[in-house]
Amino acid sequence: MPEKPNFLILFPDQQRHDTIHAAGFRHMKTPNLDRLVREGCLFSNAYSPNPVCVPARHYLMTGTTGRDHGYFHNVSSPITDEGIPTLPQMLSDHGYTTAAVGKMHFLPPRRHHGFDEMHLMEELPHFRAEDAYAEYLAAQGLEDIQNLHGVRPYVYHHPQCALVPWEHHGENWVGKRAVEFLKQNGKRPFFLMCGWVKPHPPWNIPAEWQGHYDDVELPEPIPRSRAKPFHAAPSDWFGDHDSPELRRQIRAAYYTSVSMVDRSVGDVLAYLDHAGLMDNTVIIFASDHGEMLQDKGFYQKALPYESAARIPFVVRYPKRFAPGTRDTRFVDLLDILPTALDLAGIDYNYKKAHSRYRLAGDSVLTPQSERRDRAYQRSECGTRAGRWVCLRDNRYKYVYSYNGGLEQFYDLQSDPSELHNLAGTDRLPQEDFRRIKAKCVEMEELWGPEGCVVNGACIAFPYNAHPEHYQEGSKFPFWANHQFQVFQDKPTQDKARRYVDEIHQATADCGPAFLPNLHPDPTWAENWLEQFRKFGGDDTLAQRVLGKP
Repeated sequence: MPEKPNFLILFPDQQRHDTIHAAGFRHMKTPNLDRLVREGCLFSNAYSPNPVCVPARHYLMTGTTGRDHGYFHNVSSPITDEGIPTLPQMLSDHGYTTAAVGKMHFLPPRRHHGFDEMHLMEELPHFRAEDAYAEYLAAQGLEDIQNLHGVRPYVYHHPQCALVPWEHHGENWVGKRAVEFLKQNGKRPFFLMCGWVKPHPPWNIPAEWQGHYDDVELPEPIPRSRAKPFHAAPSDWFGDHDSPELRRQIRAAYYTSVSMVDRSVGDVLAYLDHAGLMDNTVIIFASDHGEMLQDKGFYQKALPYESAARIPFVVRYPKRFAPGTRDTRFVDLLDILPTALDLAGIDYNYKKAHSRYRLAGDSVLTPQSERRDRAYQRSECGTRAGRWVCLRDNRYKYVYSYNGGLEQFYDLQSDPSELHNLAGTDRLPQEDFRRIKAKCVEMEELWGPEGCVVNGACIAFPYNAHPEHYQEGSKFPFWANHQFQVFQDKPTQDKARRYVDEIHQATADCGPAFLPNLHPDPTWAENWLEQFRKFGGDDTLAQRVLGKP
């Protein structure tokens, strides 16, 4: 009987597709990811089917869309169908030891979905006992650290100094903890998923990594081209008036966070080499989604543009993937589950109950001629008026926004930066527009939320021009001001005081005038103050941030 392959999924959060040196992006410092590219297959047209944290992870885990598991956006409710099969559950059924290390973003956080072991490192733990990384810090005498992964409220999109050294930093911990699992379980078939918080903001950079990209010429962001339903004019809410120096510092912090993940990946690869496990382990490196990083005048994800929806995707398994190869076919996170089952020799429908679910992806080993509708790549996000769906082929991209029924159409061959929306212009290629739009509606009816297509067309909600600070892609999202760390068992006043101490520590290099002048619109400070009071802070403490009597 042939030896079962092991499976290792390396999964950072919010890593763009253009962040691996060996994939052609020479500004990056990623020696370990470069090794995976040299020794594996790089899928250069890989996408997130839903470029938001929670949905993307459940698309990967279940191989199907929110139509079955319920996640079309980040929400705070459990999966809608506990009976849906998951990849770790099915591998566990077939003799694999399954483990999760790092960020998983499940709700509730310890809902195991088929993992035998969970060693979690979540962004916003509610209880220390739920979070292995928080417990680790306590064991190192660092139990007073409150903002484990950088300070979110008020300074979410600003480079920060980490509150812990690299030795104890979360991105380092994931690789070290993964190695501990491999030492204990490497002699039997395993499925290990490693999730890093970075390069998701806030970008809390340890002293050892400060200046890591100072000697590198960084690519400039794609010029601002926001249009309806987004606020198009230059705006402080989107960081449009930031100095060139600050904009570079932000990009450098993001790229440094990628390099930190790369270093941690290297620890895992080194142990696989040492233990002789490398060539019998299917290694998949991918990300849940990208990051706009100032492109087109946006930050964040949850947008249909390439910077947010396109992801890195590398598979190393020399028994089936020739080293150093490139594959230009469309692939996405929905393809990981069927690919793993294919390599493990497991039939998805080995249990009758599984047959009620439809896999939305295909094994990447399936020839292109046999893959369903893979001349097209689909992404989606949100529900009701906040929903959009997009579909692209090798040249064109169609985007439909349910808010007002707005349409976008880009020629990615002549306009790869998506600067010029052809919809509604005399330059629109009508035949291709109708073809891709019709296919988008067909797939939306199959995979989107119930009732989103009526009489052969996507429904439209009355147009709502949201204020800038509530729009997707802004630099100053109000929701970040709600994300105070609450896991410590301390009086609220002590937590508030600690928050103020840590925001000053994290931004100490910015100078004393930085915090009060972070945003020229007083609405930002007012919103933060409202949330700070709810957190337990008082106006005297708030003065230390706002600098006002």
